[in-house]
Amino acid sequence: MIGTYPPLKYLHDIGADEVFSGISPAQNIYLHIPFCEQYCTFCHFHKEINSSTSRVGRYVDALRREIAMAGAAVAAGTPGGLCASSVYFGGGTPSYLSADQLGALASDLWRTVATTPDTEITFELHPGVVRQPDYADRLDAMVEGGVNRWVFGVQSMDEDVLRKLNRGHGRAEVYRLLEMLRDRGIDNVNVDLIFGLPRQNLRNWYDTIVELLGLGLTKFNIFPLMFKRSDPITRHYIREPEIFPDELDRLRMHFMAEYLLTAAEFTRGPVFYYAKGAVHSRQQERKFDAIEEDNLVGLGVSSFGYVGGTQYYNVCDTGRYLADVESGNSPVWRGHTLPAEERLRRSIMFGIRSGGVDLDHLERVFGVDGRQLFGPLLDRLAEQDLVDIDESRFTLTDLGCTVVDGIGHLFASDEVLAKVAEVNGTILTPAADPLDRYDYSPIGRIDVPGGIVDHYRDRAGR
Repeated sequence: MIGTYPPLKYLHDIGADEVFSGISPAQNIYLHIPFCEQYCTFCHFHKEINSSTSRVGRYVDALRREIAMAGAAVAAGTPGGLCASSVYFGGGTPSYLSADQLGALASDLWRTVATTPDTEITFELHPGVVRQPDYADRLDAMVEGGVNRWVFGVQSMDEDVLRKLNRGHGRAEVYRLLEMLRDRGIDNVNVDLIFGLPRQNLRNWYDTIVELLGLGLTKFNIFPLMFKRSDPITRHYIREPEIFPDELDRLRMHFMAEYLLTAAEFTRGPVFYYAKGAVHSRQQERKFDAIEEDNLVGLGVSSFGYVGGTQYYNVCDTGRYLADVESGNSPVWRGHTLPAEERLRRSIMFGIRSGGVDLDHLERVFGVDGRQLFGPLLDRLAEQDLVDIDESRFTLTDLGCTVVDGIGHLFASDEVLAKVAEVNGTILTPAADPLDRYDYSPIGRIDVPGGIVDHYRDRAGR
């Protein structure tokens, strides 16, 4: 999924002073918590497994210090400082933290970050944590900390699929977590599902969706499985492709979900996100439609953000993150301040995922004529029934939504593609190289099955 542009491989060393100049008056804030109880085979985000209590405590203290540093940097040049349209606690497993740690983190955050009554505060949960004896206390700490939107990864309700993914939970934990949330009057719940998984088929995919609909859930995040060399699931595919759904069944799974949810009066928006009777979430709406007006501030190890036209990443190693922050230095690692045309391209890549793209509006914002740049490309996409064009505005068709990242790739500049290809040529082991391991953009990706062979990891996985 294109979540950043330009890709990490295009970025260069950058300082926090450049990142936070030109920040918008309101922002979306992301905080990364890298701790987990198990290594889910499909996850490509930075994480640590079963870290010691002291290590987790040290990280929480460092994150609290980074919040203060970022707040001071923004306040120095922006009246009002940090003011959140949305806040997102992601990971990793944020609910890995104890109730005391969650309370301290929230307390420091709200001392630094202003909110409004409309601020959406999202927290990612893992169903397996309900087995912890203090999990009720953790949930209560999240509620007291202001959380008003809850996201948790189910991925599948089939026990065999979940075991193959090393998810660390089963159907029972999903039911228990939903019960605990409802006991607290919590109904703004989003469930993550993935299609294309090993041992998944049309029958158990259908059963998963129908079972969760039967539980009264009103928001779904439904993603296709993505491959990265650093993920064990890629090596699973290389060894046993026959246990994965093929391309045709993946397409059927996509349209099955669309049909079932549409029949149940859900709407899609952005792509892969579905809601019944309401906007899916402020966080997703701002991310794809309004990030130029509400910038994204990433906090924590491996987080990334977009501020004042600058795409940036924090360091992607926990040890280095701790060392930087504890010595009073910013953990900002790599970034690039985009010229107007690249900002236009980025806005198109994000806009097609959600409310569509108005080229007249973008020309007023960036001073660049998108129709002159992309007219022939848009005509080809329309001929292939991938986009609908209405004067200066275009949106993806239902068919186009199935290949949204492939379409987004077409708007990347030759300069960015050439730089990514150059960096790819220097990477010998994609699973170990941080520029490939933590590049969350599919633009120029080399590590899909059939791409550059990661000799060490492929031999080790046989």
